[in-house]
Amino acid sequence: MPTVSVCIPVHNGARFLTQAIESVLEQSFTDYELVICDDASSDETPGICRSYRDPRVRYVRFEERGGQAGSFNRCFGQARGELFTLLHADDFYLPALLAQRIRQLKEHPEVGFACGAIRKVDVNGAPASTSMPWAESRLFPSGGLVEPLLHGCVVLYLGLVVRRDRWIPFRTDMTWGHDWDWGLRLAEKNAVYYDSEPLACYRVHDESGTAENLNAAKNGAQERRILEEALARSASAGGRAALCRRSALRALALRHMYFAEQALLEGRGWVARYNLRYALRADLSLAGRLTTWAILVASVAGRGWYEGFRYVRHLGRGRRASSND
Repeated sequence: MPTVSVCIPVHNGARFLTQAIESVLEQSFTDYELVICDDASSDETPGICRSYRDPRVRYVRFEERGGQAGSFNRCFGQARGELFTLLHADDFYLPALLAQRIRQLKEHPEVGFACGAIRKVDVNGAPASTSMPWAESRLFPSGGLVEPLLHGCVVLYLGLVVRRDRWIPFRTDMTWGHDWDWGLRLAEKNAVYYDSEPLACYRVHDESGTAENLNAAKNGAQERRILEEALARSASAGGRAALCRRSALRALALRHMYFAEQALLEGRGWVARYNLRYALRADLSLAGRLTTWAILVASVAGRGWYEGFRYVRHLGRGRRASSND
């Protein structure tokens, strides 16, 4: 039995799949299996996977689509390791990731899973930014990560290694946010080790499942549902849900404002309006912001109108700064 099962769920992911596979084969820790679960791909994915002769690589093809969350669950069903981790076909690891996560879990037997900071890369794999919610590595007691997670998916499951007996299935009744929901439910019953060193690389590109859902404005209602359900579970368990409800809703609203602005700048006015609606439902006080109304008007009048608004606002800030010198 391998120490860890690295599982790659893939559907038509040939464009980036080779780099994901190679990043596992280049790990300094070698007692692993790499399970590639093909969700009925119709591109070159099967040929890429079958080209590897390493005995640690196992390719499993499913002829019927399972969807993203369904594929994650299929992966676990195929895994044999004591530990389990998921790697998207468009992401990749740095060579020390498995060794570091396994060391962390051995040194802290009380934790259910270990996770860490993420390096965001562009479509070519070049570093773009770092997602580091905490600057230093730290331990969270059981349930201790829930409150930060209520304010957003601050810890991605990319690079997250969970003990086999702590695994819980992904929900298949949603197309957005199942990773956030999964992380919340895991954190509710587990102590967590967080590593501030970014050893996993998350690729930002227009063909990802995240981009697809944002482009179709599918995110808002499902995010609110996940948050409300998590707040309800926290309250029933005697957690701090009542104390952080307002700030969690505010964080949700600000995320939707960000999505609205990005959609507007990419020329998708109707998506911007949907996200504005979700933002205001979460925090009506945003109606008092000029930016909210500027996005709303520009979603009808056009992107140029909003760019003009931002330019004038920038000039105004510059003048105020000069007058204070």
